[in-house]
Amino acid sequence: MKLKFCLFLLSILVYFNANGQLPQRFDSLYKKIYLEDAVKLIRNNRNILLLDVRSPDEYADRSAFLPLNIGRLKGSKNISIDSMKGHLKELEPYKNKEILVYCSHSQRSRLVSKLLTENGFKNVYNVKGGMSLLNELSQNELPGKSAVYTSNLSYKLIQSEDAFKFIQDRNNLIVDVRPESQFNNTDTAFCNDIGRIKNAVNIPADKLDKKIPDVVKNKDRPILLYDMDGTESAKAAVKLTNKGYKKIYVLFEGLPALLSNTGSSSKLRSEIFTGLPQFNIIGTKEVIELVNKDKNLVIADLRPNQEFINKSNEHYYNLGRIKNAINIPSHNLDSLLKNKPKTIPVLIYGSFASNTKIAGMPRDFDYTKNCKHLASEGYSNIYLVYDGLYSIVWNVTNTKIYSQGLSILTDHKGLY
Repeated sequence: MKLKFCLFLLSILVYFNANGQLPQRFDSLYKKIYLEDAVKLIRNNRNILLLDVRSPDEYADRSAFLPLNIGRLKGSKNISIDSMKGHLKELEPYKNKEILVYCSHSQRSRLVSKLLTENGFKNVYNVKGGMSLLNELSQNELPGKSAVYTSNLSYKLIQSEDAFKFIQDRNNLIVDVRPESQFNNTDTAFCNDIGRIKNAVNIPADKLDKKIPDVVKNKDRPILLYDMDGTESAKAAVKLTNKGYKKIYVLFEGLPALLSNTGSSSKLRSEIFTGLPQFNIIGTKEVIELVNKDKNLVIADLRPNQEFINKSNEHYYNLGRIKNAINIPSHNLDSLLKNKPKTIPVLIYGSFASNTKIAGMPRDFDYTKNCKHLASEGYSNIYLVYDGLYSIVWNVTNTKIYSQGLSILTDHKGLY
């Protein structure tokens, strides 16, 4: 999710440079299509134009920022967003034909979809979620995925459902490439102390070259690499495939994503993970269930008030909020729960991912320390949206299976 937020900021900067305003609420002219429906449309219409508006390096899976290398749709045409205006004449033959526009996570594609419709193109579809969502969904969740997806990667990206199966096969090797402090839950940043996959071997990325030969004798053995967001594991995967290792897999979006996609009370979570914190890290599906079903739920929005009311000067912080949330500074969280039973369920969220570290960001997003404090005080049902409110807004807006979650949000429409 941190990657998605980085790309969201990138799309805002691109649009500011071109138009001088925030990219919001301008998508009424073109059509918005869920990825599941886009796949059906692609398979039923061979004359459709698939327009990839990412950079040429992203399209070819050779971006220097490796997590941006996430494959593409088969048969797609690449025209980057920053050169689109110069290619409009080239696209004239498609003025009355169907065009599916996509990018990494559907921000840049929205901007291009708007540009095309303003220039007379009649059947423009923006693919919700883009390639990020395609990589998050399994073949079971997205029938036809294998028929439309391709990549130039020397390794394979693996999402949660397939990762669970991979991990449960004891013939496979799981390698945690995080620093030892994160693997052992002793990192000084609490957001990194969230446990690990059982039976994983810790080989920090900077020691991989020397240590992997001692662990893996057969280069055909399947190996799953993971870290906190997919960055270091992607770098490690390139190293290993360059050295002749044949079956290398990278956990897409890292350990927090895998953890968030496992129900906090599920048997699978206890089977897959160890060293988990005393609070629950949850994702969109469980957030929706909690908000809709638990009438005693306390929802604590720890953002500054200006963000809570969508009045932040930094527009990307104006994400709306979860309905019935109480806005309270993180240092006053104890007062919110005063005189309440220790068993009361508490949902905590901020803006973005707890481990987000982006140059120029004015604040710390790590709310794991607040959850750790409450757990030490004896509260037993603490739930943290590790990837922040942005992840909820993004998921319920772009993902068909989470679309019912729109009902738990308010004032969130500035971004989508």
